[in-house]
This record gives sequence, structure tokens and C-alpha cells, in this order.
Amino acid sequence: MTLAVLNIAVALLLGYGAVAELWIRGVRGGETQPLIIGIVGALVSLALAVAGLARLRRWPNARQLTIFTAVALVVFHVYAALPPHRNVGIGIALLATVYGVALLAASFTGRGRRERAAHASG
Repeated sequence: MTLAVLNIAVALLLGYGAVAELWIRGVRGGETQPLIIGIVGALVSLALAVAGLARLRRWPNARQLTIFTAVALVVFHVYAALPPHRNVGIGIALLATVYGVALLAASFTGRGRRERAAHASG
């Protein structure tokens, strides 16, 4: 349950940055690349929140959704931190990458297997 709530909190924080990038530099600034990065970042944040909700509600596909979201989180933040544009700072990219890897590890640990087994049996 802690991981599910943490997913939602992280999604809100990352989503705030994505929407700010989308709106300030993309829409108001008229820049195409920040617009696209903002849209994709908002979608990744939304997926992270849905994955948290799925874990909280114990949806049957919560593990797969968490794995997909963790990979998307890492790939997006690494891409957004690369030059020449650097829409995301190195610190946030590093933090998001570590969190994504932690989500992947949580999805493949013994506790995750126990949750899947409990769900399959009941």
C-alpha cells in the first residue's frame, strides 16, 4: 500500500513539472519540443498515478502496468535530460531513474510474487 500511495504522490510532483513545461514553454512560448516533452511527461505521470491506483485496488494487471510505467518513467526522463534541449534537470532525471528501477525491483521481488499468488488463488 505504501508503494501505491508513493506512486500517486510522485506522479503528482512529476506531473506538475510536465504541465508547467507544456504550458509555459510549449503553449505560451510556442516551442514545439517542450510542448511534446510536456505532453509525454504528463502522460507518463498519469500512467504512474494509474499504476499506483491499480496496486492500491489490487487490479489483476497492476504488476504489468507498474513494469510498463517504470520503464516509461526511466526512458522519458533520460531522454528529456539529454542535450541539446535538456527539458529535465540531471537531478530530477537521476531521481526518476532511481525510482523507476525501485519500482521494477518491487515488481520482481518475493513480495510481488506473494501478492500475485494471493490474487490468483482468491
